[in-house]
Amino acid sequence: MAPTIALKGGKPVFALGLPGGLRIFGSTLQAIVNLIDHGMTLQEAVEAPRLWTQGQELEIEDTFPATARTGLEARGWKVLSVPHVGGGMTAIEFDKDGTATGAACWRADGVAIGLGGGQARAGTRFWPDAPVVEEEGD
Repeated sequence: MAPTIALKGGKPVFALGLPGGLRIFGSTLQAIVNLIDHGMTLQEAVEAPRLWTQGQELEIEDTFPATARTGLEARGWKVLSVPHVGGGMTAIEFDKDGTATGAACWRADGVAIGLGGGQARAGTRFWPDAPVVEEEGD
């Protein structure tokens, strides 16, 4: 479930993922719905307020409008306001022209990194103190 890769015509359109145990499923689905059905940008979708329930109380993030909370309570939900639901989501969107756009949300320190153009191979390092991986034949 994490990461999730969405395909269109057999080609990747976006990939996203997050930590969060059981909350991964709902958080992932909410981001996908926000991208596809609500036309949000990648950054908007990973940062959008989230909700979670296992059937009893409903957890909603503090960033939901107060009208959403009162509307849910009027429908009989026991609503708990929480700082965040799930972990920090990161995502990468793949455009038709070959560019990749990354997004990371505020729920955790994170960054989306994508490599292409021949850079994604053994020996590529992100940290100066990471050991060098030798390729066969070097």
